[in-house]
Amino acid sequence: MQIFMAFIIVYLLATAIVLGFSVSTIINKAFPNQDPEKVFCGFILYYFLFDMLFRFLWQELPTLSIQPYLAQNIQRKQLTRFLNIRSLFTFLNLLPILLFIPFAVSSIFQTDGSAAAIAFIICIISLTCFNHFTILFIKRKTIINGWWLVAFFVTIALCMAGDYFNVFSVSAISSTVFLHILKTPLLCIIPIALAFFSVVNNTRFLKQNLYLEELSSASAKKESANYTWLNRFGIYGELIGLDLKLILRNKRPRSAALMSVALLFYGFLFYKPETIEQGQYGVLLLGATFVTGIFIITYGQFLFAWHGNFFDGLMAGNFTLQQYIKSRFLLFAGVGTITFMLVSFYGFMSWKILIIQLAAYLYNTGFNTVLSIYFATRSYKGLDLSKSASFNYQGTGAAQWIYGLVFMLFGAIVYLPFALLFNAWAGVIAIGLFGLVNILLQDWWVQILANQLMQRKHKILEGFREK
Repeated sequence: MQIFMAFIIVYLLATAIVLGFSVSTIINKAFPNQDPEKVFCGFILYYFLFDMLFRFLWQELPTLSIQPYLAQNIQRKQLTRFLNIRSLFTFLNLLPILLFIPFAVSSIFQTDGSAAAIAFIICIISLTCFNHFTILFIKRKTIINGWWLVAFFVTIALCMAGDYFNVFSVSAISSTVFLHILKTPLLCIIPIALAFFSVVNNTRFLKQNLYLEELSSASAKKESANYTWLNRFGIYGELIGLDLKLILRNKRPRSAALMSVALLFYGFLFYKPETIEQGQYGVLLLGATFVTGIFIITYGQFLFAWHGNFFDGLMAGNFTLQQYIKSRFLLFAGVGTITFMLVSFYGFMSWKILIIQLAAYLYNTGFNTVLSIYFATRSYKGLDLSKSASFNYQGTGAAQWIYGLVFMLFGAIVYLPFALLFNAWAGVIAIGLFGLVNILLQDWWVQILANQLMQRKHKILEGFREK
């Protein structure tokens, strides 16, 4: 698997280099009557905005790498410097350099001269460093105070919404800023200052919170929470509380949960004005199904494997398999309902989106939940919860791939006959009614899935014991 991932990374980096040298040609074909430099500069801030989001989800904190040095007679200044330098060696830092520098050499150097090309390269490197150290700082702050997490995603959402609703144009701002830098290369000092500030800020925070027990003191308080408010729901509340503790205490399920939050904004990619105006409800329904069911998809594909380290004890608990399966339904229904309410803001684009999202919510709650639990009974690979989810395929088997395929195809099987025989709205209604019927049949599904788990329980336990 490591060889495969290394091959993928090398392939992506090589693709970035080729793309960097081919950008001018691609832009000339896609935008024949526009200046390639202006078009390209208009995409740069978009890249770094999405880069921040990807870094937050996948960039690991290099805290554990300095553990052996904490007990030695080494100054904090040296440790923080080592930590900062070591953190720079990551794929996400190399990618923009390989993507943007070829364009600077092949295009900017030819049209604007060497000074402009050098200033452009300095800006790209500086913005890469700014994103890198800013995200490290934010992720460390979220360990101490969860409101930093909320503030980060709200900021990203506001930027995307502002650009979508034409409050401002990220493309216009990006184009203006970088074209000015090309005309006046000395302006590259501004990105340098931003990068310098992010390094100083991150270093200062590390010096004050270097030792692991200081960084984890606040999170330890959160992890010790018992979620007593869930006790009113009896055994179902206790089982759901186990999942909440699991997500907060372990890196990989926490990454999956954070990814679910970030992907809520993918609706902006599907709900485009022209898509709504042209009545492409199939595309809108695909986006709605993805947005309203993202937690079921990301968390549900490893539904039992998350508990792999203590699944033996869980299966010996003082509750029935029916109660355990029912708790999975309630977990997904609860998170799905919260998700549906959160993404209701897409209704400002069109009332049609609200109806489509309602149908998708019913489909996910009624059917996707069943699908997720069913394939969980056929997944026998355990997980190392301490590892990040980024580029990590541990625990992924045939069950996960088939689940994803069935999830995509079954919605189309339900939607298309009604959409083709009648109209697109008939297909949307069919999806919603199909989900609603499965919700009403939930107790029946619980019994069937509990029987499936009973038949395969020992095989699942055997698979989870393998390290």
